[in-house]
Amino acid sequence: MNLIKRKALVIFEKQFGKTGHVLDVRAWNPSTFYEIDLHLPGVDMSKWQSVQHMKCKVADGVYRDYTPAHWDEDTQTCTLYVDAAHDGNGSKWAASLKPKDQITYLGISSTFTKPVSSASLTCLGDSSAIGHFLALEQLAGKGNVSGAVVIKEEEHRKAFMSYFDSTLEAIPQKVSSNINNLQEWLKEQNLDGRAVYLAGNVPMVVELRKIIKALPGFNGRVKVQGFWW
Repeated sequence: MNLIKRKALVIFEKQFGKTGHVLDVRAWNPSTFYEIDLHLPGVDMSKWQSVQHMKCKVADGVYRDYTPAHWDEDTQTCTLYVDAAHDGNGSKWAASLKPKDQITYLGISSTFTKPVSSASLTCLGDSSAIGHFLALEQLAGKGNVSGAVVIKEEEHRKAFMSYFDSTLEAIPQKVSSNINNLQEWLKEQNLDGRAVYLAGNVPMVVELRKIIKALPGFNGRVKVQGFWW
């Protein structure tokens, strides 16, 4: 990063940057997935009516969007669920965090993902969508969300089913393409009138949207949130 750009970023961070505090970090086994508990002073979580995203500083001049889930508006706490299976700045940041660390983020904003009162909700995605779907489930209420998340590691699937009181299914990655994994799961489902939420890898959610839209008799809605390429 050149000097002018670095100076501009420092000024921007001073003007808009906010700080949070790490309460706890839990790595799943193997350590390619992290739960990060945060305290976010001054954040009014009672106003959250849709899934949120916060732009976290993960390295000098580098920010990544993560979904705050399992929030508690009284204590101003939440948890980030970070898929760190790839070697990137976000993965390294998550692995480096420890309790009492301070994080920097550039605010919290709403996404277009929110419950639809007139339809049942079905979620489909990969490991990077776990936090996103848990946040949607918190907004919609338990029992109002179904769906499947492809999780490659067997121990991670066990952790998901053990840790979370969720109606989402953790399904194995039987073939290399998560499109095919989720398409197989879909064969046993009835999506009539449902609102379908797709999240995770961008090419995956784009292709799944086409597949679902082309299903005979499908009359529901499909909402897409891409996270990575």
